[in-house]
Amino acid sequence: MEQVCSLGTRIKSVRDHFGLRQEEFGEKIGLSGNRVSEIENDKGGTKASVLISICQEFPLNPEWLLSGEGSMLKKPEESGISPDEFSRRITLLEKQMQQFVINTIEPESPSLAKVPLYSSAVPAGMPDPASDEIEEYLDMPASWAQGKKNIYALKVNGDSMVDIGIMPGDLLMVEARTTARDGQVVVACINGEVTVKTLCISNTGTISLMPENKRYPPIAITADMDFRIQGVVMAAVRHYA
Repeated sequence: MEQVCSLGTRIKSVRDHFGLRQEEFGEKIGLSGNRVSEIENDKGGTKASVLISICQEFPLNPEWLLSGEGSMLKKPEESGISPDEFSRRITLLEKQMQQFVINTIEPESPSLAKVPLYSSAVPAGMPDPASDEIEEYLDMPASWAQGKKNIYALKVNGDSMVDIGIMPGDLLMVEARTTARDGQVVVACINGEVTVKTLCISNTGTISLMPENKRYPPIAITADMDFRIQGVVMAAVRHYA
């Protein structure tokens, strides 16, 4: 089989080979159909745990999934990369990429934007620069803001979004706004509690918040809830000691 350069394209090839819809494929590896769509279109990154789950669920050649080299399916007589080695390699690649992004930012670069880090979520709209909830101002790549002015940062406390690479302790770069599209990762407030989840809007208009961790159930939004979107997540930043 010829080499397929895009990881997302390779994952779609696996799904197509086994004749599965995105929802069916996602159910087998613990992801939502929306998240599978994002991965196949190379949006938002792919965690090492997701690739390991794919190799555990399907008889794939891990080398092909990792690099595109060789055949897609594991031959009966081939052992290929061991699960431990596969996990080590993709985790190392993930860490190297995160460090590359952080280390190539020049501290005094004029292309940096000062982003307020809030101790808690702020109301949607333009964050107040005089708010006593601001812990500090962070230097973020201005390109990440995409020209938007109403940008703020929050720190992640939970593990409900780990399957799309949002880990406890990460800093989220958020555009403050009151609306979002289906499939976007949002900061939302439900009855006074702030959470980060993937927004899911059905064809009938039903709204739910989808965690990206199979340990947690979706949150169905009902008419009696005080539900507000406070922002859309644009980027996640992680520091390695």
